[in-house]
Amino acid sequence: MRWLYGIGITLIALCLSPIAVLTWVGWFADKHGCTVTENATFPCIVEGYDWGPTLAGWSLSGWMLIATLPLAALLTAGLALTAIIHFILRRLRDAKR
Repeated sequence: MRWLYGIGITLIALCLSPIAVLTWVGWFADKHGCTVTENATFPCIVEGYDWGPTLAGWSLSGWMLIATLPLAALLTAGLALTAIIHFILRRLRDAKR
């Protein structure tokens, strides 16, 4: 049964990964004084490399949250329901002994 919880937690983490990407993009842009928008690419030169196109592309991952946040909520509810049922069944099994 532990594998089910592991898979559920992994899927929830994957669904929430766009939040981590957006957080990193914002932190990186602020740290290096760069401007990041969804509709334009601005140069962001850090140690000789232009991060502008990369940051602009990654900033679009926020749109994935439209699909992944509801999926994460459903997965969380399903995992909680599974844990509750598992707990109840274990208590019933232990009470019969």
